Amino acid sequence: MGNYQENSRESKKRELRRRVVSEPPEPSGQEWEEMQAEVRRYRLRRLCIGAAALGCALLAFLLWTFFSSRAHYETAQVVWEKEAAGESASQYADLGAGVLQYGTDGMSYLDASGETVWNYGYSMRNPSVAINGEYGAVADLRSQDAYIFSLEGVQGTVRTNLPILNLTVSAHGVLALVLDETDANYIDFYDRTGIKLDISIRTALAGEGYPLDLSLSPTGTGLAVSIVYMDQGSLQSRVAFYNFDVGKNEADRVVGYFRYGETLFPEVRYLTDQLVCAFGDSQAVLYSLENPAQPQLVAEIPCAGEVQSVLAREDAIGIVTEENGSLRLRVYNTAGKETMSAEIPFRYTYGEFSGDYLVFYNEAECLVLDAHGKEKFRGALEGTIRKICVRSRRTLLLFSNQGQKEIRLK
Repeated sequence: MGNYQENSRESKKRELRRRVVSEPPEPSGQEWEEMQAEVRRYRLRRLCIGAAALGCALLAFLLWTFFSSRAHYETAQVVWEKEAAGESASQYADLGAGVLQYGTDGMSYLDASGETVWNYGYSMRNPSVAINGEYGAVADLRSQDAYIFSLEGVQGTVRTNLPILNLTVSAHGVLALVLDETDANYIDFYDRTGIKLDISIRTALAGEGYPLDLSLSPTGTGLAVSIVYMDQGSLQSRVAFYNFDVGKNEADRVVGYFRYGETLFPEVRYLTDQLVCAFGDSQAVLYSLENPAQPQLVAEIPCAGEVQSVLAREDAIGIVTEENGSLRLRVYNTAGKETMSAEIPFRYTYGEFSGDYLVFYNEAECLVLDAHGKEKFRGALEGTIRKICVRSRRTLLLFSNQGQKEIRLK
């Protein structure tokens, strides 16, 4: 009997211990609130630590951007260089993410590292190139041969019956050639393979006028032409817009034009499918083609001095004028508002947008400006420079008669 009672007490103790371990008592209301408060404090501390870390990273980035934007480099170190493989008198033009090298005996496409992707041989006396995105064309001016190419190589060849005066190409490879006849000019069109399209525009100085310059839209459906014509013995100019889609029912497919009297426009360019800029000898004019059937004037930009050169990209244009013996660059947005002005301290041969920068250079000297007009680099470069591409904030790719080289600014 005694053993039974002792075993019963031990069993009850074990059961009590089990319940104490496995079934903790429910916390009271005050204990529960304290636990919740501690959880909130823990989460708040984690959130503050995360926000502080993010703030420090953002501050570091802003400081790096601030000081980088004001960095000025004075020397250049060669990273790598390659000897020239083609003729020494080659010219260069941007094509896609690379560069087209061309001359009288052929052309080559070089990638961002200066490596040759493809080359093509021809014989021309006066090669002229037009490029639009990833397509381009080269024509022998005053002769009869033209070639259409892309990033993959030559896509089509053209042989005309009349001498070629000018050319433009769309971003899809449509080619337009201005051809010369005794008393008239013709604008003929070809697809990317070189097949002539059933479209031709005839112009005459005493009638519609002669094309001074022309530009195809990226899609190839629009054409902007700067035209000179005679009116009562006086040379006049106008900018005309053609459209081969919505303008099918219009006479000669002209959807609009603007007269400018004796002011000439030597260059006209599609910046995008909906925006055209005509560069004149005393002003630049921006047009909207948001409605392709009805071109609209966006802005007229007067030039303060004699125009030396013009630059253009999708979202901006640049005009360099000579004022009081010095060169002044002004950059405008697509609404015609001036966004930057800077002095160019030397006579240059080439000036262009390159990524987020502007570069001006001759055979030996180079100037790099950022988007705010601040000087990033100015100095002499070895070799007969033909082309400079800004690859990054401190990296330039140079093409010269001697070859290609990458330099790092210091």
